[in-house]
Amino acid sequence: MTRFIIAILIVFFLIIQFDIWVKDDGLNRVKELQQMINSQSEENQRLKLRNQQLEREIEELKSGTESIEEKARTDLGMIKEGEEFYLIVE
Repeated sequence: MTRFIIAILIVFFLIIQFDIWVKDDGLNRVKELQQMINSQSEENQRLKLRNQQLEREIEELKSGTESIEEKARTDLGMIKEGEEFYLIVE
């Protein structure tokens, strides 16, 4: 009788091991999730750097007029009073 119970427990153990190692939600899924985590971590790091750049730009815009002038010149095409604008067309 005890050998029968031990045999049944061994079979259950092997079935559980099969589920862990072979099925879709087993070890393969763990590897897939780890790759997704690594990918997301890289994306988060990239976005963190972008946010830091934007924060520096905001501070520059708040603190001085040079960056505001630069933005006005490049983005809006504005010039200072007294300056002459030359447009060269090819």
